[in-house]
Amino acid sequence: MRDVENKDIASGILIVLGVLLSVYGFLRSNQTWTNLGIAGIFLGTVVFTFKSSKYVKRDALQGVWGSYRDLLSTFSDNLYLEGKAIYIPPYRNLPRGGVFVPLHEDFDLDLARLDEGTVFLTDVPSEKQMGLLLGPFGGRLIEKYEEHFEGSLKGTGSQAVESVAGSVLRSMGLAKRVYIEEEEDSFRIVVDPGIKCTPENCERTPCPVCSSILLSLATATGELIQAESFERKDYGVEIKARKLGGVERWM
Repeated sequence: MRDVENKDIASGILIVLGVLLSVYGFLRSNQTWTNLGIAGIFLGTVVFTFKSSKYVKRDALQGVWGSYRDLLSTFSDNLYLEGKAIYIPPYRNLPRGGVFVPLHEDFDLDLARLDEGTVFLTDVPSEKQMGLLLGPFGGRLIEKYEEHFEGSLKGTGSQAVESVAGSVLRSMGLAKRVYIEEEEDSFRIVVDPGIKCTPENCERTPCPVCSSILLSLATATGELIQAESFERKDYGVEIKARKLGGVERWM
């Protein structure tokens, strides 16, 4: 019992520090501090899933997940972001890829202006190019995917992502099933979540699970991907996303 209590305390400390670092980074426009904060919150969440009895404390996990989502929603609302998140595959400026939320639905994107130090992209010729860069959001989960895959996901295709994401998320209790259907210019993704989720929030402020799957798809296909809709169905959360072309198109 004492061991479990210590883990809960450690989780709480990680989450509080994560929130503080994220807010500090947000106010200072510092990507490094923001990413550290997000990582802290995520690690705090994950600690809840590793009890000595291998029991996932779902109520606590869902509470933390909600705080995580609310923090990002605050960023998005305060910046009046209207666009839907774009998942960028790794390239020279962003070696781990990234998630970019455009200021407007009618957007333009110049990948040459992004780098790992970018948070708010405002120094651009057109307002259409403005937005918020979240960095490789869900990156810790992607690292788990690649550990399970025993290699990089670059160029592996959508079926590899379906297999590895499904296995890892199922083992962590975060999703029961992941299904990916690829068409010429789009994806249909079904995630049967293992915890309570609010899919309508994921269009602009994605949760780590959805973000990790979409960012892995961008990595595996070399395509920028924009998620167009998240809908709750009887069989899970259905995500519809479109391909935006490779990195070269947006440089």
